[in-house]
Amino acid sequence: MPRRPVDRLTTSVPRTTPSPPVAWLGASAGVRRQHAGSPARRPRPLATLAWTAALLGASLSCESVATPVAPRPSGAAQTRLELHAGDAEVWAWSARIQGALAGPGTLEDCVVQVGGEAVPAAIEHPQRFSADVPLREGENEIAARCREASSGELESPPVTYDVKLRDAPRARARAARSGDSLVLDAASSEPSELSRAEIVDFAWFRRRDRATAERIGQGPRLELPAPDDGDDALYELQVRDERGRSDAARVAPPPDARVAPPPGAGARAWIDDAVVYGVVPPFFGDPPLRSVRAALPALVELGVTAIWLSPLFGAPPGDFGYAVTDYFAVRPDYGTERDLRELVDEAHRRDIRVLLDLVPNHTSAEHPYFQQAEQRSGRSHTFAFYDRDPGGEPTHYFDWEHLPNLNYDNAEVERWMLEVSLHWVRRFDIDGYRIDAAWGIKDRRSALWSAWAEELRRVNPELLLIAEASARDPYYLQQGFDAAYDWTEELGRWAWADVFSPPRGIAARLGAALSATAAGAARPERTLRFLNNNDTGARFITRHGPGLTRVAAAALLTLPGIPCVYSFDELGAEYEPYGGLAPVPRPARGPLARHYQRLIRLRRSTAALRAPGLLTVRAGQDDEIFAYIRHGDDASRFALVVLNFSDRPTATRLAIPEPFAGHARGGLRDALSGAAARVAARHGSIALDLAPWDVRVLVPR
Repeated sequence: MPRRPVDRLTTSVPRTTPSPPVAWLGASAGVRRQHAGSPARRPRPLATLAWTAALLGASLSCESVATPVAPRPSGAAQTRLELHAGDAEVWAWSARIQGALAGPGTLEDCVVQVGGEAVPAAIEHPQRFSADVPLREGENEIAARCREASSGELESPPVTYDVKLRDAPRARARAARSGDSLVLDAASSEPSELSRAEIVDFAWFRRRDRATAERIGQGPRLELPAPDDGDDALYELQVRDERGRSDAARVAPPPDARVAPPPGAGARAWIDDAVVYGVVPPFFGDPPLRSVRAALPALVELGVTAIWLSPLFGAPPGDFGYAVTDYFAVRPDYGTERDLRELVDEAHRRDIRVLLDLVPNHTSAEHPYFQQAEQRSGRSHTFAFYDRDPGGEPTHYFDWEHLPNLNYDNAEVERWMLEVSLHWVRRFDIDGYRIDAAWGIKDRRSALWSAWAEELRRVNPELLLIAEASARDPYYLQQGFDAAYDWTEELGRWAWADVFSPPRGIAARLGAALSATAAGAARPERTLRFLNNNDTGARFITRHGPGLTRVAAAALLTLPGIPCVYSFDELGAEYEPYGGLAPVPRPARGPLARHYQRLIRLRRSTAALRAPGLLTVRAGQDDEIFAYIRHGDDASRFALVVLNFSDRPTATRLAIPEPFAGHARGGLRDALSGAAARVAARHGSIALDLAPWDVRVLVPR
């Protein structure tokens, strides 16, 4: 997101065009006031609509609300019939249509015509009517016919509601262990929401990689020999209904049924081995997506396992990408859909996963839905798509006046964003999302995320879902995310923000920050850690210099968590992310790049550096040395990391605690340099002479 002020602010978006007051709109429009400032004044929760209604095919009401039309004082010749709606895109299978007489008269009978179907309308007032009408996939022409006491039959001009949903079955695959067997079950698959056409074909496939799928059976239930422990294959179910409509779902073999999976277990093992690289495509060259593809060999050499692409959906020219105007299009200044598909395919061939930056909290004020809402006010179908205060004005956070909040009390908004999320997974085979401003939707609709994550993982259980929110709040992993940001409890505040300045006392402050995160996080190892991202302004190396950058990078890549290296950190590039969408000047590859490369390769080759265990080792009274042991369940396989956060040479002695000391007495070696280090047999301690800004990663010989 654009850089956030320290204080949180929620207010209203100024209208781009004048519109009549809409304070009379009730709860159906999802209106509420957003408060500013302190936690005591956070937005108050509202009653929520069940997400399952959006997912499981319940008839969704999408209400087109309008200001009553005042009768004209002229005679019966002026009387006409009009709908309080315009042409619209709709994310539901039904809609409430309202209309009224424009002119004098009294309605006696009304129907709303949808295609070839006439739906009786309720006359709610002598001059107003409404009807809940069914919709079909694609375009629906809607008009009203009414009889007026003196004018006779009247007909409204038609409007078109374009339903953007696809009426297809929903595949659901389940896997369970039964003795020595693996049971695959498709019984929970659902027919199409609208037609309810019967599913007539169930086909099962085993996928060991993205390119190949081996057909293994047919039918709603399949029993196979149980896979070996560590088997990383996925099983795919493909269903087809009697109309030829199809869908697919995937499922992973379940773990040992006796062990309850921890929160954030959705993406299986690959997330715990991940090194993420943040990519802003135009920083890489022109055209941006092709330039990123050309950079993949360098990223493979660096050792990253996943790239996170900054928002690439339609946006106003020059915008960084968080002001979305089209969620289903690749922005043309970045490239084409073909460019994106070739980038994803090439990344996958090189064993790099691809994450997109999804922006569901708000749209741009230039999004067509918001523009329609502003132009037609309550007569726009999309008016209720946006969160509003009691005066009907759209709300936003901070100073983001151009980013109106979406209204997740509206079932169509839920469904719209779900379909956006599924679109990029299905069409481009992307591997997950970083969810922008996930905290905002939690504030307004806390029940949203769990079912959203479940539906995405129905399609691909290996998706990685990262919340832009604090890892110290266990809510996010409990609601289906795999990881969240290394923030404090204060919104948007980096946990390490005050660690590196002043230069004295860094070790103690870093230890305190790590302890605070560990105390609040459901799984500290699922904390997304970073030195730079899009919101941290001037780069770390600009603020702290190359020496401290070197040591901080070692902490980033050896501490528990998911490390994120941002565009050209390894080269020491200096820039401001929001300074413009142009190629970034990059220093030549030098010692810092080699340092990053060695650390990343060491992390990927050393199991202890990917395990969750962390034990701080005291370095006497020296507050410039920060040392810790990284370990898993096997105490014989550990790594002792020693960091000198000082520009001075330092001699130190570290006492290695049991049970690690017993395994260290045979000697240690520095996994970065290969140098040996001797451990005192009686005391289990190690003496080290550290150079300025020194980094050691000591492992048993």
